[in-house]
Amino acid sequence: MKKILYFYSVVSPYSYLGTKKLLEISKKYSAEIIEKPVNLVEKVFPATGGVPVPQRHISRQLYRNVELDRWTSHLNINFNKKPKFWPPKDPHTPAYFLIASIEMGKKMDFGFKVLEHIWSKESDISNLDTMRLIADDLKINFDDLKKLALSERIKKIYEDNTQEAINLNVFGVPTYIYKNEMFWGQDRLSFLEESLKN
Repeated sequence: MKKILYFYSVVSPYSYLGTKKLLEISKKYSAEIIEKPVNLVEKVFPATGGVPVPQRHISRQLYRNVELDRWTSHLNINFNKKPKFWPPKDPHTPAYFLIASIEMGKKMDFGFKVLEHIWSKESDISNLDTMRLIADDLKINFDDLKKLALSERIKKIYEDNTQEAINLNVFGVPTYIYKNEMFWGQDRLSFLEESLKN
């Protein structure tokens, strides 16, 4: 089976914008998506020369807003480019819950919901009540999910994902890797699709 490594962050707007297209492509070409949530801001950026959005030059921030407007209009997605709870106080706990949900068999579902809560629903993903809402929505037992999410095993997976991303020269998200070829950004999904055809 074809496998796509999918490196992303629970705070990334472009990960949110690319999720549905990625799912469509994976289904069309019978490809498995292997989710790899990473610590983007504190680990990947410093290791690869990146900086968080608020620290970027104003010209870059302004153009980022232009691109977000273009893509949300093009995709017809409900989106708030300046959400109330972004960046979240704690991006790591929701990433732990996401990884735990993957381990429990809910692939791609939890991650999309977390991103949706930031960029569309004005929710604070640092709040465990938001994690509970998502778990309930996906019919996941919250107590079981929480126990797993806060375990050392899940934290290690998060660390391992992050180091793997750095080792593979991933410098931003979303990044998709298929057959050792890297595609950075949801606007490169058409190139990923071309590669999957072969």
